[in-house]
Amino acid sequence: MNKPLVSIIVPVYNRVHLIGETLDSLIAQTYSNWECIIIDDNSSDQIEEKIKSYQDNDGRFKLVVKSKEDKKGASASRNIGLKIAKGDYIQFLDSDDILASNKLEKQIQLLLNEEDFVISTCKWGRFDQINEPLSLNETSLDYRNFDAIKEYFDLIGLYGGFFPSHSFLINKELIRFSGYWNENLTMNDDGEFFFRILLNSRKIIFANTTYVLYRNNVSNENLSLLKTADKALSLINSWKIIESLYYTKYNDPDSAFLNKKKQSVYFEIKREFPEIIRQNKTFFKQQIKNDTVFLKIKKLKKRVFHKLKIIFTK
Repeated sequence: MNKPLVSIIVPVYNRVHLIGETLDSLIAQTYSNWECIIIDDNSSDQIEEKIKSYQDNDGRFKLVVKSKEDKKGASASRNIGLKIAKGDYIQFLDSDDILASNKLEKQIQLLLNEEDFVISTCKWGRFDQINEPLSLNETSLDYRNFDAIKEYFDLIGLYGGFFPSHSFLINKELIRFSGYWNENLTMNDDGEFFFRILLNSRKIIFANTTYVLYRNNVSNENLSLLKTADKALSLINSWKIIESLYYTKYNDPDSAFLNKKKQSVYFEIKREFPEIIRQNKTFFKQQIKNDTVFLKIKKLKKRVFHKLKIIFTK
C-alpha cells in the first residue's frame, strides 16, 4: 500500500512537563511513515533536553529553535514548520494534546484515494490527566461526512459545532492553496486558518473509528481570554476576514453561520470593551439591532410584571 509521509507540526513553549505524553502518542502510532517537526519558541525550561532525548531514540523527531529575530507565537512557529515539512499530509498538534494510536492510519486510509482538496476529521474529547477514563463527545451533529462544505457551515450555524485543530488531517497542497497561518492575528488565528482550509475543501470525510484528546487548560493564564483591547480587535479582524471570504464564495447575506458566530463575538466583546463595539457598529449592525430589540422586550416584560404585581397586591 502507498504510505505517504505525514508531517506533524508541534509548536512549543515551556511544556517540558507535558510534551512527553504528546510525543509518546506519536511513537505509539500504528502508521509509521511520519516526521515530527517541533518548533521551540525560546522556552525558558529544559524542553530542549527533553526533546533531544526523544531524538536520540527516534530520528523522526526534528527540533527547530527559533532565533530571537523570529516572530513569536504559535502561528509563526507553525509556518516555520510548514516551510520545512516534507510530508504529503500535515498534522497540526499542540504540545499538550494527544492523538489516538490509530489516528494517522485511519485517516490516511480514508484520504488515500481522494483528491488533494479533501480533508478528514475525527472524534474528540477533553481530558485533564492522561490516565483518566476516556470520555469522548459521541453525539455531535458534525460527526459525519460532508459532500458540500456549505452544508457544514449551515449545520454549525444552526446547531453549533467545533473540531480542535489536531482532529484534522490535511493535504499539504490544500494548505499551499489556502494560505499559511495569519501571523498578525493574536486571537482566533486557528479559527481563521481552518475556515480557509474548509472553504477551499471539496468535501469532509469523517473518521469514526479514531479520536484526538484536547487537554483542559493547564495554567492560570488562558490565552483565549479577551484581556486587552488589542486582542478584542484581533478577534474582530479575524471575523472580518472570514465574513469577506464567505460572502465572496457563497453570496449569502443571511448566513446562520456568520450570524451565530458574530453574535457570540459581539456579546463577548461588549462585556469588556463596549467602546470597540461602537467603533465597529457597521460590522455589528445586525447584532446591535438584535440586542436593542431584546432589551426593549426585556424592559417591556419588566414593566408588565411590575403592573401585574401592583394589581394582585391591592
